[in-house]
Parts: sequence; C-alpha cells; structure tokens
Amino acid sequence: MGNVLKLTKQITAMSDLPSVLSADPWSAATDVQRRTAELREVIVKPLFDLVQNGVSITKVAELFVARVAAGTLDPNTQHMLRLLSRDGEAPSVPTMKRWLADYKASGKAGLLPKHTGRVRREYGWEARAIELYNIPSKPGYMDVAQRLMFEGFADVTESRVKRFIKQLPATLGEHSPARVGRHLHKLKRQHFQRRNLDEVLVGEIYAGDGHTADCYVGHPNTGKPYRPELTVFIDIKSRYITGWYLTESESAVSTLYALSYAMASHDHVPAWVYIDQGPGYRSKMLNDEATGFYGRFDIAVIGAIPGNPHGKGWIERFFRTVRDKHDKFFAGGSVYCGEDMAPEINRRMSAELAQGKRTLPSLAQYVDSFRAWLDQYHQTPMDVLGGRTPAQVWAGLTPVSVGLPDQVLVRPHELRSVQRQTVRLHNRTYYHEALALYDAKEVDVEYDLHNDSKVWVFDRKGRFVCEAKLVNTIGVLPTSRLEEQRQKRQAGQLKRLQRHIDEVNARAQDAISAADVVASLEAITPTTIDLPTPEVAPVIEIDLLNWRDKT
Repeated sequence: MGNVLKLTKQITAMSDLPSVLSADPWSAATDVQRRTAELREVIVKPLFDLVQNGVSITKVAELFVARVAAGTLDPNTQHMLRLLSRDGEAPSVPTMKRWLADYKASGKAGLLPKHTGRVRREYGWEARAIELYNIPSKPGYMDVAQRLMFEGFADVTESRVKRFIKQLPATLGEHSPARVGRHLHKLKRQHFQRRNLDEVLVGEIYAGDGHTADCYVGHPNTGKPYRPELTVFIDIKSRYITGWYLTESESAVSTLYALSYAMASHDHVPAWVYIDQGPGYRSKMLNDEATGFYGRFDIAVIGAIPGNPHGKGWIERFFRTVRDKHDKFFAGGSVYCGEDMAPEINRRMSAELAQGKRTLPSLAQYVDSFRAWLDQYHQTPMDVLGGRTPAQVWAGLTPVSVGLPDQVLVRPHELRSVQRQTVRLHNRTYYHEALALYDAKEVDVEYDLHNDSKVWVFDRKGRFVCEAKLVNTIGVLPTSRLEEQRQKRQAGQLKRLQRHIDEVNARAQDAISAADVVASLEAITPTTIDLPTPEVAPVIEIDLLNWRDKT
C-alpha cells in the first residue's frame, strides 16, 4: 500500500496544472466559462446600477423577470438571453438574485458558471489501478482492467478504467516516471538548464566522444562487415570539427590521435576538453598528472555526468547529423544499419557476401566520403550560429600555439626509473650512456606508437636527456605498439570465445544421464503384495453335438 500512497501523492506535486499555476478563478476558467460570464455581465451590469442606487436585489430581479415575460426588453438584452439559453427563456428570480449577489461580491469572476459537471463516483479500485498502470512493463488500459477483475474488485469495466486513467495528471499517465523510468523521464520530460555560450571563446572548449558508424564497411584485413569507431573533437562555440580519427574501437590511442591531430592542424591548444568517463578518455596515458597528454599542455578536463547526454549535447547532435546526412546516403543507403533501416536489406548480408551477390565498400571509401561530407558540413549555415557557417565562426579563432613539432604531439609519455644506464618500457629495454647520470632516478620516457626502435628521455623538469636505443625485448614483440595492442585485443577475444565454448559444452551435458536413470531404477527394491485368491468359477460342460432341445 506504500507504493499506492507514494503514487497518489504525485497528483498534488504537479506544477503544471492550471489550478496550481494561478489562484485567480478567471485565469483558471475555461474559454466557455469565461464567455458565459461575459454574456451574464452584459445582462447584470445595468441591473446592478439600480442596486447601487438603493433598489433591493429582490425587487430588481422581479422587475427583470416581469419585463422578460411582458416582452419589453431591449433587443440587445434579448439577444444575450438567446445566447445564454437555447430557447431564450429568462432566468428565474432566484437565479437573477444569485447573479446580482455574486457580481456584487466578486465582479465578473463571480458570474463564472459554478457547475463542475458530473461528479465521478468512487469505486474503490482507483488506487490499485494507478499502481498497476505505473509499472515499468507498461500495461495497457484493458490489461489493467482485466487484472482488477482477476483480483476481485467489483464494478470494474474496461471503459471505466480507461476513462479514469486517461484523466490522470501527466506524472501518473502514459509518460510517467514509473512507466518510462525516472532517468529517461528526467532527460526527456523535465526541465534542464540550457548552456549559454556567449562568454565562451572560439577554440576554448573542445567536446570529445566516440561513436560507432551506422553503416557496414569491409574490414581492411578480413573483408567481413564491421562498423568503424569514429572519435571526434568539436569546438562547442563554432560547431567546427577540429579533429577526428577512425579506428576499430574507442581507446586511448584513438583519443590521442584525434586530439593531437586537432592541435597540430590548427596550431592551437584548447583550455578545456569536455569528455565522458570512458577508458578511452580517462586513461593514464592521457590523464596522468605527471606524464599525461592533458597535463603536458595544461589542458583542463571537464568530466561529463555518466548517462546524461544533455551534458554533451553538441557532440551527440553532431553524431545524429552524421547518421542522418551521411551514413544513410553512403553507398546508396545499402549498407546503413540504423534502427530505422529496412530489416530485410541486411538480414541475409553475410550469406549474400559469401555467395558473391553483394560487396561492401572499403574503409578507405568511407573515409573519403566522410571527409567530403565534413567539408560541406563546415560550409552549412546554422540557426544556432545566427545563420553563419561553422567555418566562418571558426575563422575568428585566436590560436594558442602548441610550441612543439607536429611529430611530438602524438607521442605519449610514461615515468620510468633508470637502472644501469637503461630504462625498461613495455617489456623493452633501451640504453644510452648518458643515463648513468640519472641512475635510480625517475625520468620521463617518450615513445612512438608505430616504432619501438628508440625512445626520447627527459628529466623531471622537461629537459631533453638523450635518445635511447632498443637493446633487448622480452619475448617476441612487434615493432609497432599498435600491432601489440591488436594482438592483446585478439587474445582477449579468443579467451572470451573459449569461455563461451566451454559454457555451450557444459550445457550440452545432461544433468541426469540415461545411465543415472537406469541405476536409479535398479536400486528400487521390488515390493511383494499379497493379493486375495479369486474364487474358482464352476465348470460348465456343453455338448456341442446335442445342444438342441430334445423335447
């Protein structure tokens, strides 16, 4: 019963009902009620002047009714009476007295009709109907009515339940928090604070996020259908896409490439980056205070609230635009895989690819198509920019120079201790004689993601020490750290697949085998039951040759 009380209390918590918004009866009245009051005022106002001059309300009411009966009213008043009553009949004396008294007490608002319509009868199942209707499984009106009947409530009909539920306020209706979920209701139905970017400078804040493309392309290695991951950084002031990168999945490497590309392309360092809490954006490679990419360039990080798309509305809206304006038209719309795609198109994709009836566009084709579309996007006027294009607003950028060569931007850093003129990084050992001056001390090691033949060593004050060469690797390692990450990801996928195979094999084994059933039957000891001996029936001899009656 506590849930019922909690739900019914929401009725009084409504803030968008007319009776709550305004205590003025005239404002709370309907258009029809206000029209009726205005017509009554035309009739009552001249009579009220007589009351103010000393005539009693009763005498004025009787005089008006008598004039109506004698047909001596002026044409305008007669027309008002016809509008108030279909047959044009005059109000009774008590009615006129009430109108005059209400007009004297409250003015025009006192003439509003007091009739509130038919008063609904209470049947006793209303609270239970609210509780049943406001559950996450979203039952319908008829389902709730049948459930009430099953629970034994009297006077339940489908029409009564439907009529009652449809009259509930919005917080208990079809889109109530209990039906759609409180988090989704907060995002879609409740008020949220819109951001004001008037004080934000161009290039001051970047918003970054990853998005899986809504179309299939051929994998560069296998040719099988897959969806690339698009990592994007957008300037929230101009809506200009400053950097982007396509990869197999969202990771710290894709984030590093997209952001460093944005900084190198425009020779500009943003003051803040607005990112979510995903591992691709909050990894040690990017976020470490000592060696992280953000810290190296004094970029402040604004973390978005998990599960709140309003916080990153700029980047989320761009991904929606990519889906609607590019992915739906890429390759003639034949490889689109969004939720609104015709299901029959992609249902037999794998079979048709194997049979050679269909081919997929390559990743390079998708990149070329996206790059061409992005150029058009930057030249498209937007209402949010006052009719200007993102490129026009971005042209007002005052760059904050990076101050480092382009190739340095994409190199991550890590702290390592020097031991015997060597540093060890990612199962690789690097040597230089100059490291003897830093024995047992921490140094900042900068490495290349593509090539592990050397690293760049800096002291803790940022001064360059040496370029250390690779002298030893532990195990067979690829020269590219990106390739190493791919191998790690592949090993993880194989491990997960093996666990799935083990589970399938375990489920295939019967919990009770046939041998167990036989053994159980053999273990049953037969029970001897003493049955009563049946009576012996008399033997009847029949002569088949002489069976006829000899009489």
